[in-house]
Amino acid sequence: MLGPMFSALSGLSNAAKRLQNSANNVANVNTAGFKKSDVNSVDVKSGGTRVNDISKSNTQGSLIPTGNPLDLAIDGDGFFQVTNPNGGTSFTRSGSFKQDGAGNIVDASGNALLPAVNVPGNNTGISVDTSGQISAQVGGQQQVSGQLQLVRFQNPSGLSATGGNLFNESAASGAPVVGNPGAGGLGTVRSGFLEGSNVDITEEIVDQIVAKAAFKANVNVIKANDEMLGTILDIKT
Repeated sequence: MLGPMFSALSGLSNAAKRLQNSANNVANVNTAGFKKSDVNSVDVKSGGTRVNDISKSNTQGSLIPTGNPLDLAIDGDGFFQVTNPNGGTSFTRSGSFKQDGAGNIVDASGNALLPAVNVPGNNTGISVDTSGQISAQVGGQQQVSGQLQLVRFQNPSGLSATGGNLFNESAASGAPVVGNPGAGGLGTVRSGFLEGSNVDITEEIVDQIVAKAAFKANVNVIKANDEMLGTILDIKT
């Protein structure tokens, strides 16, 4: 009798993790560059299922026009490089950049773009071409301020999420391969656009309905087994 109980308990855990994962996906449906997570389950020999891993889906999100030249979207493969609070390098698909008080290009959280780019504060316009060259209009002259570089990974789904839409290199992701946009299999840069989340809200609603139904079904199995076990114990006494 304990076999169905253990199977139902593993099913409960699986359904709960699916609901939590889907809730996080839905909460980030409007987060630029966000990549949804998928829960991958495997069957257990003793019965039931368990979560094997939670992986990132790296499908391209839609490109949303903003008109801001420092809003950058990657059209294709690759990640931006930024500093992180620990002094290391993190990676992101969120290209919402701006100038800080010193003219450095930083992300929305103030993390500096890498390689570092400084744009004169007296510029009258900034442009970024598809190959990542950043230029500024200063004194009526166009000046090159820096070159944006992207990185790609052999297994981007293996990157370690650190929060704030940032990822770190891991053994599973492999080492970053650095290059200019449009070269070596890297995507191009679209200035004046942000990449939208790749969350499909309809798909998430369906997943939540299925997970809730599975959760309820496993609760009913546990209740039924508990009642049967109670009846047997009553008979023996």
